Amino acid sequence: MTNYKKSAYNIFVPYKNNEIIVYNSLSGAIGKFEQETYNKYLSDQLNESEIETLLKQGVLVECDFDELKKINEDRLEGIQNPKNKHFRIWSTSACNARCFYCFEKGIKPVTMTMDTANQVIKFIDSQLAEGDFLRLEWFGGEPLLNIDTISHIMSAINKICEQKQCIIHTSMISNGSLVSKQLSQKMRHEWNLKRIQITLDGYGEDYNKTKNYCNTKCHNFKTVIQSIKYLASEGIHVAIRMNYDGTNHQSLAKLINFLHRELSEYTNISYYVYPLWSSIDENAPNSFNSTATADQNLLDLFDLLVKNKMGTPNKIARLNYKRHACQAWSEHSLTILPDGKISKCCESYQKILGNIWEGITNTELYKFWINPNIDEKCKNCKYLPVCQGGCKSSYFSRMPQCFGYKEIFNSIIKWYMNYLENTSV
Repeated sequence: MTNYKKSAYNIFVPYKNNEIIVYNSLSGAIGKFEQETYNKYLSDQLNESEIETLLKQGVLVECDFDELKKINEDRLEGIQNPKNKHFRIWSTSACNARCFYCFEKGIKPVTMTMDTANQVIKFIDSQLAEGDFLRLEWFGGEPLLNIDTISHIMSAINKICEQKQCIIHTSMISNGSLVSKQLSQKMRHEWNLKRIQITLDGYGEDYNKTKNYCNTKCHNFKTVIQSIKYLASEGIHVAIRMNYDGTNHQSLAKLINFLHRELSEYTNISYYVYPLWSSIDENAPNSFNSTATADQNLLDLFDLLVKNKMGTPNKIARLNYKRHACQAWSEHSLTILPDGKISKCCESYQKILGNIWEGITNTELYKFWINPNIDEKCKNCKYLPVCQGGCKSSYFSRMPQCFGYKEIFNSIIKWYMNYLENTSV
């Protein structure tokens, strides 16, 4: 049986007892080779049974199967799909918190007016065709500092979607400090909010120091936890992001144990830990002093989440194949700023494409964002299926191009294999 070849996306990691872990970043398959089998793989001496097994797992592929072509086609489909529309709307750039790592630090607070909101409605309506899938995402600053504008836009957009038979999925990124029980009901039933991401940077006072709220008496760790309960009780999925900054490992461990005790009754809450990136340009006005990288402490936090049954190893480690790049690459994804200007990515909000009155005016910049071609250095990278070429914003901002876990990917693979061996996941 010779009509096969080795996958270009096999990652081999030395393991215990002279075993070798093989993980395929395209198929997601993971397993172990004994040293003898590994040697046979290297020397093309596998027997037919072994070949058949590895073909099923994607470790070997048919000779005529072009893996890179598949990855490129999947990415292109995500970029060009005309039925998927995505708008990230900043209701305001003002915020009631002052996180040290915020990329908006120092920008002038601007709050969307009703006149601008009315034009936002017209603009989105002009972009929607019958039967589209619309993803609307509220952002800021803190978006809930301008709930009247959100209510106004959502009321109109919901009616437009009903008329055009569009499916709408509404989400929000918020610090959660302004959510009351009454507002959570409005968010679910009037805004049709399906999902909200809330960041917790530590436990108790550690969280309060990082968020540095303008009014710490009203807005603090305790009130945000209560807000999460209000939201989850209304059936809104709450994604809790925990930023690891290289110094807050112990605080996040306390936080995870606390959340396990406090929120375990809610099945619509998910959790993930992610390292803050370091500034690329230390002289940049928006830079911050952080050397946070993915390290063993991060793995310990992964471990704690799994032990507390707050997620599966596969989801927490983000090992799945990424079929397309981020939303900013999509032809039909735009960020609408509070003054009506249009950009592609929040991290690169200064790179203006146009505005909601005239549409896209900087066509060259727009073409850059939607260009499906990846860097040459990415084409032969074994991590391409879990990265899809990385972050386009990295060309303009302090965002790293590669995914945050790359530096400890081998350690993650060993950690994942250990769970597969010792637990049922």
